[in-house]
Amino acid sequence: MIKLVVSDLDNTLLEKDNKINDKTLTILKECLSKGVFIVLGTGRLYQSAKIYKDIIGEETYIICYNGSLIVDNKDKVVFSKNLDVGLMKKIVDFCKLKNLYCQFYEDGKILVERVTEETRIDPDLKNANAIEAIDFALYDFKPSPKAMIVADPNLVGVYQEELRDFLDDEVYIAQSQNYLIEIMPKDVDKGKSLEYLCHKLNIEPFEVMAIGDNTNDREMLNFSSYSIAVANAVDDLKDAAFYVCENERSLGVAEALNKFVL
Repeated sequence: MIKLVVSDLDNTLLEKDNKINDKTLTILKECLSKGVFIVLGTGRLYQSAKIYKDIIGEETYIICYNGSLIVDNKDKVVFSKNLDVGLMKKIVDFCKLKNLYCQFYEDGKILVERVTEETRIDPDLKNANAIEAIDFALYDFKPSPKAMIVADPNLVGVYQEELRDFLDDEVYIAQSQNYLIEIMPKDVDKGKSLEYLCHKLNIEPFEVMAIGDNTNDREMLNFSSYSIAVANAVDDLKDAAFYVCENERSLGVAEALNKFVL
């Protein structure tokens, strides 16, 4: 019996218009009414994820920043880990060297040198303000739950490997879009945070369904006995999944919930 369902947001639970399909929303609410825990597992910041929690139901849990922050169904932080300032400065140095855009997060806001086109494509900007630092070299950083770099999709893999060497493997690096590199503290990912939350809720992996579309979802799928890839998922995730949906995005989530939960 599945007691907990965790779903990624972008390109999984959300359609291209950043909305949850009405059919899927009805099914999610039915799951909540039957006592199934619903968790949003996302790379987004908390304020952005909370909008969907409020739509689904107040009992929803949130894993955000790819695992750096867990917030329970009472809006209480139960886990938090940040990149230290030294690592953040090294990330800035790397981006300056490669002429790459990067951003951090501070007090629930997006931290950038200047708001650019790269900033504007981030869906989080619709739900959070941006702080313009002007020059990261002179900025007095606070620890950040995540760093994000925008790069040429053809070079993302190369930059990921270079970053691991440059940062001495002191971080976890993930990818949620083909043009994004997301950097979290070491030993933080969606899977570890899901495991932490399940331990607190006394739920075993065989009672968990995880649904995703990209490689930053791999760890939470690996933790779960019911690992689900929506039809639009990348091939690597489909290969790792217990079940691959016939439908894409939100309708794929509805398909999986109908098949395995209800």
